[in-house]
Amino acid sequence: MRDFFERQRLAQRKTWQLMVYFLLAVGLIVAMVTIVCYVLLSFSIQRLNSAATPFNLTPSQWDPLVMAQIAGVVSLLILSGTVYKYLRLQSGGGSMIAEMLGGRIIYPASNEFHERRILNIVEEMALASGVTVPSVYVMEREHGINAFAAGFSQEDAVLGVTRGALKYLTREELQGVVAHEFSHILYGDMLINVRLQGILHGILVLGLLGEFMLKSSLFYDDSSIRSKASHSGGVYFAVIGLIMLCCGYTGVFVAKLIKSALSRQREFLADASAVQFTRNPSGLAGALKKIGGLQEGSLIRNPHASEISHMYFGNGLSKSWLSAFSTHPPLLERIRRLDPEFRGNFPQEVKYIDATEEEAMMYASAGGRGAPAHKGVSSSEADAATINRHIFIDSMVGSQDMREVLLSPSAEHMRMARELIESLPGSIRRGVRNGFGSRAIIYGLLLDDKATVRQKQFVALEQHADPKVYAELQRLLAKIDGLLPEHRLPLVDLSMPALKNLSKNQYASFRKVIKHLMDADQKIDLFEYSLQHVLIKHLDAHFGKPRENIVPITSLSRLRDDISCVLSLLARLDRTDEETARKSLMRAARVFEKEMKYISFLPTKFCSLKYFDASLRKLESAGMDIKRKVLDACLECIVYDDQVTVREAEIFRVIADALNCPAPPWLTLRDQKIQ
Repeated sequence: MRDFFERQRLAQRKTWQLMVYFLLAVGLIVAMVTIVCYVLLSFSIQRLNSAATPFNLTPSQWDPLVMAQIAGVVSLLILSGTVYKYLRLQSGGGSMIAEMLGGRIIYPASNEFHERRILNIVEEMALASGVTVPSVYVMEREHGINAFAAGFSQEDAVLGVTRGALKYLTREELQGVVAHEFSHILYGDMLINVRLQGILHGILVLGLLGEFMLKSSLFYDDSSIRSKASHSGGVYFAVIGLIMLCCGYTGVFVAKLIKSALSRQREFLADASAVQFTRNPSGLAGALKKIGGLQEGSLIRNPHASEISHMYFGNGLSKSWLSAFSTHPPLLERIRRLDPEFRGNFPQEVKYIDATEEEAMMYASAGGRGAPAHKGVSSSEADAATINRHIFIDSMVGSQDMREVLLSPSAEHMRMARELIESLPGSIRRGVRNGFGSRAIIYGLLLDDKATVRQKQFVALEQHADPKVYAELQRLLAKIDGLLPEHRLPLVDLSMPALKNLSKNQYASFRKVIKHLMDADQKIDLFEYSLQHVLIKHLDAHFGKPRENIVPITSLSRLRDDISCVLSLLARLDRTDEETARKSLMRAARVFEKEMKYISFLPTKFCSLKYFDASLRKLESAGMDIKRKVLDACLECIVYDDQVTVREAEIFRVIADALNCPAPPWLTLRDQKIQ
């Protein structure tokens, strides 16, 4: 199965294909409108001069400057429509698309059975894949089975599900659907989808303008009050409007064909990724079979449904009379790829799933030994000791294999994510899902072990924190202090949806309090840096703070000091022997093959968190191949001694996050050797 970088490269290739196809379509449209407008304009001028008809024009009579001006105006109209739509979507992010479709946000603290179940699945999936936990929206009025992922990046991604999907799908089936949508989030499909919307709108603007011109000319065409010349001009105006209308909607027709062809291939890839993630093809196949058996199918009835038809899990529109216009592969073909024995016998009746029904099915799947611990509303807590602190890896294995096993989402990661969430104390699990509790828990994670420093931090909290948040912290403090180290970054991830629901003023205050807590001891340790990096990076993007413009760097020689800084800090982490640290870096440098001469073991003074942070910011601009090698080298470095400590896992998560490569908040594969 392709890893993250291969899928990203595939997504980039698809994006370039998309741009080439659409530029060709736009070019043809501009050429058609330009020629027609020029001919009509020439005909009008020559009639006034009693000259020949435009059909007798010789090449020497064509004016390239005028034609270029017409083409420029037409191109500007299309570009303006595309940019307007793109900026509008960017300002609202995925949430704007969800709300446009009638979606209602499911608040993280919801306890309604179906809502709690989908939130649990999304939390587990996000932790297992290293993706920021997205907000979830439910389309209450949609009774078909469907879902979508929308947004420009992981930071503003949202997951939308229909009420039908929540009502009719079992947890196993819903998990397959969510895994399918997470594939779109992980591998860059969302950005392609947004660009599709923008370009389609740009082409559509031409048709809308032509429609306006046509209607305007007909409305004002009153021969009793207009001169013959004016009437003639109105006819030309109407003809130009008609031409633009035809070209615009013809362009949309062609664009939809291109959109549909690209979308069908991405759906097959997302299905395959979902199976890799869950190791359970029957869940995804079961959801598709229920779509085939349900009267509503996967239909979305919202008036805006067609605008994002390429984003849905299933075909959200009425069946097209021409298969080329379908944005999704045939349902039967998708199911047979998952279940080769399926013969099209869709269920005659699709039943509503309630809490009792779900529990009964899960009990049966457990062989009658008691309901599994991961049921949607379980309050049981797993033994925290089952969450391992270390990972043992065959040091002879290649980094490609390590990245595939450690970073590619898998059923093992899903199981661990579920167990980790269930191992949290109930009060912490409930607290992290609301605005007061999530802030209190983050503050608690930053409290120092030293009494003198902690006292300063409490003074800062009393002065600057929301009184209700401070009271919640006092209530949860004993539980927070008792958490295992490997719980810390996952709790930051779990807090994201609740923190995104803060107001801008609340978020600004939250950031200030975090700074006060970190400054209390006049230094920043690795965990504080890790927490701040993960938390602030994702929340700043959500609350509209503009990101720095990044100039891509494809030359590894220009990044030699930055890569050396990152690897040197990582090599020394939890190792007191400088020689061992140097050897671990040298082995990691072999990943760069002929370019390993650029990597060196830097003195400690050049590997401080200040230099480390600056290096990560620069590496964010590296090309995809360099990022892949950097992560491979980091993995080689930290597994040099055949184990990964919690601190190493946390800092690796920060490195991966800075490079925009999702990584789980741990590197644990319990009792499992990498083969």
